[in-house]
Amino acid sequence: MRVHFAWVVVGALSATSNAGTLIGKLELPSQLPERPPQVTKGFLERVDNPLAPVAPVDPKPRMFIALEGGDTPVSPPQVNWELAGESFARSVVAAPTGAEVVIKNTSKSPRTLVAKEDPKLIQGPINPTGPKSFRVTDKDKVYHFGDPDAPHLKGTLVVVGTQYIGYPDDNGTFEITDVPPGSYKLKIWYEDGWLALEDNVTIKAKGKSDFNPKVPAGAFAPAAKK
Repeated sequence: MRVHFAWVVVGALSATSNAGTLIGKLELPSQLPERPPQVTKGFLERVDNPLAPVAPVDPKPRMFIALEGGDTPVSPPQVNWELAGESFARSVVAAPTGAEVVIKNTSKSPRTLVAKEDPKLIQGPINPTGPKSFRVTDKDKVYHFGDPDAPHLKGTLVVVGTQYIGYPDDNGTFEITDVPPGSYKLKIWYEDGWLALEDNVTIKAKGKSDFNPKVPAGAFAPAAKK
């Protein structure tokens, strides 16, 4: 089953009238991340499919692209994070420093989320009819969320010092809008850390700038992150 997700970032942006847009497509290496070990054991041992090869792990749902540089917004945007019952619509999201994060439960069942780094960050269950919100203030802070009653439900929130964030779609295509013209450092996050690569990108005024980041071979190995 294919799951569709939606994420929204709204708020007062500091974009100037001549802001531009960065569009691009990730070029992933042939060596993709290894499949994680089995967390919970079912009634049968895990075996390979005899009729078709197991699909490789898709890293894109656990990635985001960030542009560092420029002025820090006075009023950071609000970040809406959709909880689709059994999983987050996107397992890894980024939030600018000082932003309000709103978690909305779109399922029919309440969920009790706990942040490993701050168990008091969310108080009480998240009901389908009422979202929970909190504010993040510490740059480079990473929160890992889970539900004690659902071991498979995991989500990661990364606090970054920029509002210019993009998420790759199924094809690896991404877009970052309302970026003031100038030079920026492009960084890519995967799962629990930044990939060991940085690119310099120039954003044009009042138009679209194209840049296709190339993720080098071996970048998904834990030792390759920084």
